[in-house]
Amino acid sequence: MIRAFVALPMPDSLRDRLEELGDDIEEGRPTDPENLHLTLAFLGEQRPELLEDVAVELERLSPPAPTLALRGVGVFGGGRPRSAHVMAAADSTLSALRDSVRRACRRGGLELPHARFTPHVTVARFSTRAPAGEGLARWLARNAGFAAEPFQPDAAALYRSDLGPAGPIYRELLEIPLG
Repeated sequence: MIRAFVALPMPDSLRDRLEELGDDIEEGRPTDPENLHLTLAFLGEQRPELLEDVAVELERLSPPAPTLALRGVGVFGGGRPRSAHVMAAADSTLSALRDSVRRACRRGGLELPHARFTPHVTVARFSTRAPAGEGLARWLARNAGFAAEPFQPDAAALYRSDLGPAGPIYRELLEIPLG
């Protein structure tokens, strides 16, 4: 079984800023710079042959590139935060890209559960061993006005995610060019 997802990688020009944000929390585990991305579809644990069928469908896509504007910060998990993130502004082209990726996955034989799309880039994760505390609250207040220069990614990618003791290792399986 292969754990996989489809995402937009962050450009090198933005990774340093996002890495600094994750490090600035001083709690939890910052996201490694090479792992910074905006998830379009989490595919879960899948058989290799099913992922091959999905990859064939993803290769057929030729979607336009969305304009990504990262603005503000937030957390997922409510009173027990699981992660801290930078939010991406709502964009109809981004939503259309996500929808086309999900349709391609269905054509490839993969049924994805319905999930609300909250575009974001995770900059840190928290666990029961490294819970969020006062540092996160200060970080949220300090970075509420975060804004990055809008950009257009030139590709999305199908990634493999291997979980390890030091965190996940992501490997690109397929690049999906954006028009």
